[in-house]
Amino acid sequence: MRNIYKLISITILLMFVQSSCKEDKIVSTNSDELEGWELVFKDDFNGSGLPNSALWNTELSNRRNNTNGPDGWWLPETIYQNGEGELVVEVKQIENRNNDDDAYDYASGILQSKGKFEQTFGRFEIRAKLPQESGWWGAFWLFSNGIENVNNSGEDGTEIDIMEGFGWTDNMQHALHWDGYGTNHKFEEHKFEKPGIRDGFHTFALEWSETEYIFFVDGEETWRTSAGGVSKVPAWIVISGEISTESWAISNYWANQIDASKFPDYYLIDYVKVYNKID
Repeated sequence: MRNIYKLISITILLMFVQSSCKEDKIVSTNSDELEGWELVFKDDFNGSGLPNSALWNTELSNRRNNTNGPDGWWLPETIYQNGEGELVVEVKQIENRNNDDDAYDYASGILQSKGKFEQTFGRFEIRAKLPQESGWWGAFWLFSNGIENVNNSGEDGTEIDIMEGFGWTDNMQHALHWDGYGTNHKFEEHKFEKPGIRDGFHTFALEWSETEYIFFVDGEETWRTSAGGVSKVPAWIVISGEISTESWAISNYWANQIDASKFPDYYLIDYVKVYNKID
């Protein structure tokens, strides 16, 4: 009998130790409360039609020009609130817009908070459903003007790609870019597989401090880095759909082949939240 009591005591002790040794994870909920953090920005896209212009800018531009094929545009009409609590980022085939020899072009959209909300450091979080078809990708990222500075450092501005996700694969990517986009361009990336990531909604987050970037998917840490020297300047939020017909983009390393017969396709966002760390 004493052996049975001893075995039970050991089992309880082991359960307690295992529980105590687990790392604390920040798991997203619909609540705005997050221990140790103060909410400073939120959009849950509960309206309909155009996004809230007090928070966001849209853009019309030839995002990904291709002299050897159809271009990939950003058009304001491809990004909108659907009246069901979601922001929709659409991709579709469109008529040729720039009078070159292409039979058609493609379009998706961008939403960015430049001049309306910019922040240095904090927690940046999105809950989203990724695209379902190949040929394009959805992204959630931060940007600042200093990215164009070339001085072998990202401290004065880094493009921070919190999430890039695809419709044809469970592979995902986090990335950092600094020193411009020319011959001096530098980057660090972390590509990984997340089974089931294309099913339903998932939460993607970045915790950005003075010393490092920490990336999360559904509350699980996926990458920790200080590559380039951590940026120390304000950045604005970007949500975008991306499509390009250039060879690098339509390879199985990236977005894979475009099949316009399966468009339109959608990248859906439930909310965006930004927090400040409470000292």
